[in-house]
Amino acid sequence: MDLLSIAVPCDLRFRDAVGALIQQVCQRLEQEGAESGLGYQVVSAFNEAFNNLVQYAYEPAQPGVVEVHLELTPTQIAVELRDTGRTYDFQAVESPDLTELPESGLGIFIIRSFMTDVIYRPGTGDGQPNQLRMIRTLGGHAAQGANSDA
Repeated sequence: MDLLSIAVPCDLRFRDAVGALIQQVCQRLEQEGAESGLGYQVVSAFNEAFNNLVQYAYEPAQPGVVEVHLELTPTQIAVELRDTGRTYDFQAVESPDLTELPESGLGIFIIRSFMTDVIYRPGTGDGQPNQLRMIRTLGGHAAQGANSDA
């Protein structure tokens, strides 16, 4: 069930406002027994995903809209971003070499590291938006290698 659904301009000022709402939900979950640091990790993943949309999805002079959906069940929290900007091949983004400061790929690496499952579905071009769904299981740490692409 959606706990929060909001459409905002693809602009960093709105990232921080929506991120604050997500942080509040996660803080409440932590107070109720979820693992410490959940809020930091979920908000970091959200911020990286939103940053990628701002940077790559739309033309700077014509920023689009991002729909953010936050879902909460007894076992997981899910953050889904939907946009009608440029699509990308999520699976093609390889994990960066962390022995050096990489030029790109860190955002997706952070998303994959902090979330239990990550699903990206490119839009169809007939009005169906791109969808990035990031799921974090409650009560456990992010599972390395458990990320998928549909």
